[in-house]
Amino acid sequence: MTDDTALECVRIFREVTGLNDKPRGNAMTSEDILAAPIGSFDIDSLDTMEFVMAVEDRFDVELDEQAINRCATLTDFTALVSHALSV
Repeated sequence: MTDDTALECVRIFREVTGLNDKPRGNAMTSEDILAAPIGSFDIDSLDTMEFVMAVEDRFDVELDEQAINRCATLTDFTALVSHALSV
């Protein structure tokens, strides 16, 4: 998935987590980030909360916390955002 919603989520994720400042982050494409397990990024709960809040603000949606916790990848997360936008 490389639609505009997914790309914007990746942009926000890179910004909030500082991924652009890390060698691994610079080497990863948007598709790599979308497919990688969220846990593989070694981000803390504060970064996660900041990311979710930034996405909710950007897209003017409210995401269900339990649904967020079930997301294994950013692709799963962006699907959740896309669904919220379509409701």
